[in-house]
Amino acid sequence: MRSNSISEIANALRKGDDFLLTTHVHPDGDGIGAETALALGLKQLKKTVMVVNSDPIPSNYCFLPLEGLFRDRVPKHAYFSCAVALECSEPERLGKLQETFRGIETIINIDHHPGNTWFGDYNYVRTEACAVGEQVYDILKTMKVRIDPGMAACIYTSILTDTGSFSYSNTTWRTHEIVEDLIKLGANPTDIYQAVYESNSPGKIQLLGEILSTLSFSPDKRVAWVTMTRKAFKDTHTSYEDAEGMINYARSIKTVDIAISFTELNSGKVKVSFRSKTHEQDVNKLAALFNGGGHTRASGCVIDDTLENTKKQVLERVLLFMKKSVK
Repeated sequence: MRSNSISEIANALRKGDDFLLTTHVHPDGDGIGAETALALGLKQLKKTVMVVNSDPIPSNYCFLPLEGLFRDRVPKHAYFSCAVALECSEPERLGKLQETFRGIETIINIDHHPGNTWFGDYNYVRTEACAVGEQVYDILKTMKVRIDPGMAACIYTSILTDTGSFSYSNTTWRTHEIVEDLIKLGANPTDIYQAVYESNSPGKIQLLGEILSTLSFSPDKRVAWVTMTRKAFKDTHTSYEDAEGMINYARSIKTVDIAISFTELNSGKVKVSFRSKTHEQDVNKLAALFNGGGHTRASGCVIDDTLENTKKQVLERVLLFMKKSVK
């Protein structure tokens, strides 16, 4: 399918008056930064805007200018002429907002995942974008919105987190060009980095210790995995959001090509995340085996089974995948 042009998206946003914005379940820095920046931009254009997510915002992103934008839930009888989903590859990623979206006349889908299902009335899907924040930056520029320091910090946070602090292969010359502009517009790299990565609670560091104690390897050390149990979260008084990025410790090991994390969710299901070091190991294909998806080097799925059964079936498929990739 053809992605709508940026001018078509800008025109659709100009036409709307009452907006509902959201990102995916268990929101991350990209989704939160992007939705906040877009909300602030729409408010600058005198639009009515509300941001509601299916899950709470992790505390390390609360330094962003969220006040007055976010609500815990959609108010009863609230009216929206347009709903915008950011970084949601499919309607299911909307979580609790999925039913609300069904009743809204115009849906705009802004995403950079290759497996996007094009569920919007307007779809702005650019897989080459390093983050949805990059897409929002382009949209705001096209709409002639003045990007103030708060918006700049939001977009910078989006790009910082989805590029692994500019270390992933989705970091391009244009990424740095945008970041240069954001810094000129008022984003403070030191303050943002400290807020996102250096404001950990004692429990989060204890959780890291619990997770690393589960580190396991395939016989050839090319695959590594960690396990995050509900007990570990309970014992350290932490939440799922506190585990964001911890899979990268397994990925950072010299011999490892693919890293996996198994997270036991409160629902009883298991979230499986995959990370790879190179495009040669396309973990999006692995996630697709379990009805998941994502990017070539970062993807995931949710499996409705016990933790042990999930680990068994996933590891069997991953090790078979690795054998085939050697041939």
